[in-house]
Amino acid sequence: MTDTASNISLVTTARRDLLKVAQTQDPHLTPEGLRARQRAEVEAIRARLTVAMPAEPTAPDRQPVLDALAPKGADDIALQAHQWSKVRALLDAGRDLPSIIRDADRVRLAAILDALETMPEVLEDSRPAEVVEFIQGAVWDRLVQVDPAAERIAAIERTNAPAVAWRTILEGLIATGEIPFEGRVLLSEVDADALTLLDEGDWEAVPAGAPTNLVASLVEGLDRATVDA
Repeated sequence: MTDTASNISLVTTARRDLLKVAQTQDPHLTPEGLRARQRAEVEAIRARLTVAMPAEPTAPDRQPVLDALAPKGADDIALQAHQWSKVRALLDAGRDLPSIIRDADRVRLAAILDALETMPEVLEDSRPAEVVEFIQGAVWDRLVQVDPAAERIAAIERTNAPAVAWRTILEGLIATGEIPFEGRVLLSEVDADALTLLDEGDWEAVPAGAPTNLVASLVEGLDRATVDA
């Protein structure tokens, strides 16, 4: 279970504190001394974020559901081949694969998955791996609608999604000092209102007038110095 309000406060406070550290000036310190002070303060912020990190949920395994689509005997093989011939005819007639998937039953989805990597439409694309990944995602989304086992997996994934989104945000913040794009996308899919509140809080914590990438530059510089030392 994730506490949205607490996570927003945690992130925006960390961003405000990181900006403050990045803007720190102390005439009584040498450049090396100032750097050491900044490093200690950044590590304290990182420790605070790490302690508050939501527990990593156990991801359910989709593979057994996908493996169950494989034909069990000669009758299943013939049925799957028949379905693929229909899919091929629809493609040749001008239908696009995503629209075919949206109406497919479980057997047709199995046929599409089985033929996917050797389809001319995939092999002739300039980025075949990306096409395969996209189509596999579309097949899974449809499978969730027509296969109870897939829906059970999807239900667990939906339950896990808030923790996954906030972990991605916090891990990115710890690593770079920035709210990662991937985390923002995941949060928008789970809770668009939470993302709006996070953005509003971040705009207050790191105002538009602050030097661009000041926080990221600080964190990157400290980490690079640590590696080079």
